[in-house]
Amino acid sequence: MPTNILVVDDSRIYREAFCKLLYSSFDQIQIVPAADGLTALNLSNTIPFDLMIIDYELATLTGSTVVRRMRERGKPLPPIILMSAQPDLAVFARLLHVHAYLHKPISYADIQRVIGPLLISQPVASTSV
Repeated sequence: MPTNILVVDDSRIYREAFCKLLYSSFDQIQIVPAADGLTALNLSNTIPFDLMIIDYELATLTGSTVVRRMRERGKPLPPIILMSAQPDLAVFARLLHVHAYLHKPISYADIQRVIGPLLISQPVASTSV
């Protein structure tokens, strides 16, 4: 059974490139992309995700707002990883009590270090976004 991953980023070009990098990095994953926080919230109500990767700086609802609203539901959440080019991302990740964070630009090595341990599947390629 594939690992379901939610990827939230409001930049279509970056979101698509990041999803391609994930698909080339791991076998047996299913990625559901979301272009904004509201879509992410709606998807998380209907799809049981195993991992959520959320951009911190979204145009409408920020990544922190999305994480807080998901937690307000009172349901268990899968590991959440924040991503951003924001230099203070580590601080925001600690304040939100998320599993980890990824600084943009994200490399294959970053994905292996942060996401790899969370997935059962094995890495298959080496590229970067």
